[in-house]
Amino acid sequence: MLRDRRTLTLFFALLLTALLPCMTARAGTADVEIVDFIKRLYSDNEVQVTFTQLPQSLRDGAKVKSISFSKVPDFAGDGVCLVGIEGRHGLDTNVYVPFKIQVKRVLFSLKRNLKKGETVRLDDLTSKETFLQGAATPYPAGAEEIVGRSAKKEISAGEIIVKQMLEEQLVLAKGEIVNMTLESKKLLVQAKGVALEKGKMGDTVRVRSASGKEVIGKVTGSNSISVEF
Repeated sequence: MLRDRRTLTLFFALLLTALLPCMTARAGTADVEIVDFIKRLYSDNEVQVTFTQLPQSLRDGAKVKSISFSKVPDFAGDGVCLVGIEGRHGLDTNVYVPFKIQVKRVLFSLKRNLKKGETVRLDDLTSKETFLQGAATPYPAGAEEIVGRSAKKEISAGEIIVKQMLEEQLVLAKGEIVNMTLESKKLLVQAKGVALEKGKMGDTVRVRSASGKEVIGKVTGSNSISVEF
């Protein structure tokens, strides 16, 4: 008899151990559903979500029926979800769930000091991954937004690069001889001219042609101007 009781006790202990993970997962289903809903807003970006205050009703394992944004995450990463849950006695109710997001980003820094006006090369860069709260608009999205640009001010080695530190490199100097391409739907003419302004790629500058006429064109490369007429 004693052996049977011990066997029965051991059986229930093993059964409880097997069911415990399922019970825990079920209790946490609501917050998992909310996190999955929030992450859909960020497509392929890796996102961490933390809850400012998770209502007790959700911690108690309430059944989630609907999720929507009451406040889409702002630049600081703060947002609020409106969650519809099945309440007691079959009555539905809504609860507000504030949350904060952190998005995985790649940050770039320099291996060497960079003087004002110097151009950034690819081998100047080093990078690291981190999670940032809210939008990361001040930071370049990739190395292609950094390489070839020049420093607006001196940048120290190891300093995290933000977009405001850089500008497009000047490819045209004032007084420089340029190759002008004058193009229309029916005609293409190439001629020489003198730049009356300095410029970066894509800038619109004034140019004096060999005949002395002043025209306006777009900088398309080093010593190259495109003029439409």
